[in-house]
Amino acid sequence: MIKRVEINYRGIFQKTLAKRIGGDIVIIASRMGKVGFSNGRYSDSPERNGIPCKYFAFVSPDLEEEELEAECGAKLDIDEADVSVVVDDTMVKGVEPWGWHGVRPINEKVVEKGCLLVVSRKRHDELTRFTARTPYSYRLATIDGDASLAGLWVFKDDLTHERVLGAIAAVDPAIIAIDAVEAYLLAKTKQEHRARAAREAYDAVLRQTSVVTPEQGIAWPHETPELPPWHAFEEGAVVRAPARHFEMGPGGQSRNASFKRGTTKTLRPVIRFDLCISCTLCWLDCPDECFDPVEGRLYDVSYAYCVGCGKCADVCPIPECIVMVDELQFDSDASPWEHYRSDPDGYTRWAEEKKGTARYAYPHVTGTGFEIRERESVAPKDLG
Repeated sequence: MIKRVEINYRGIFQKTLAKRIGGDIVIIASRMGKVGFSNGRYSDSPERNGIPCKYFAFVSPDLEEEELEAECGAKLDIDEADVSVVVDDTMVKGVEPWGWHGVRPINEKVVEKGCLLVVSRKRHDELTRFTARTPYSYRLATIDGDASLAGLWVFKDDLTHERVLGAIAAVDPAIIAIDAVEAYLLAKTKQEHRARAAREAYDAVLRQTSVVTPEQGIAWPHETPELPPWHAFEEGAVVRAPARHFEMGPGGQSRNASFKRGTTKTLRPVIRFDLCISCTLCWLDCPDECFDPVEGRLYDVSYAYCVGCGKCADVCPIPECIVMVDELQFDSDASPWEHYRSDPDGYTRWAEEKKGTARYAYPHVTGTGFEIRERESVAPKDLG
């Protein structure tokens, strides 16, 4: 028997977190007399900041180490997952797989009666409104928390690592048991609060697990890419590069149309066009060139290219003109400018509703998820 775990995370920002989870699953399993190993899949190239990535852990109670590695070790992805961990809940909207194009469902690998384990403060129905329907039932479990952004260079210690280990023990004790998780954390860290965090997550997840039936979810809207069969490959090792271009777009953009990174967003910018003073800073400073000038002064956003870095909101000199908002509030990448142009009052009301009064900020020293600051909305000019 082989138990398979995948840890879905965002490149650079959460690599250290995913690596620790995968490695500790193996160590805990070995302390229980099982065999396991963990491996990762890319994520440390700066141009792929935020791109969905994976770490894997494989555990078996009855195979030799060589047998387990021969079965699982040579793959860059897995065919199925007993537990699929998602450390940033916005990935439920879909992820870009490794090595081929397209947006794939986050629950694509979860087996029947397996578990999708998400770090999120959202209700389960708020998550399944984005996940693909499956022909069988599986489980959905949540651990209360925000994206920790425990990254490649800086590890923000908000106990997400320990809580995920405890949660895995709750949803599938055949992988690791909670007593073994607690014993390992105490032995490794000599800090009781870490073992306590794992136990608390274990207890919480037992209460926060539900069954997702085949009727729940959505018909997947993205095209499924077709990999070429073996007989379609050309002589030698030929891999056609994506089309490239260097000419400027109509608004001065030089972005590559084949390199859309919309699945990287945890937050997205919401623009109040009625407040915009056409200073051009968002257009100039956006590292992914996703702002488009329209009518000579305002700036539309192409969300298919936006990575949610927040630089536009940081450089904008007008309070509340650009605000970063939770990506799971949106089910469309349609042009906000087109919405505003067709219905200025309606768009402005919509923008204020999406923004609410909570403003997200990242802690600079140590992580407790996001810092949430309350702010009063700016009165819409268009609405008087």
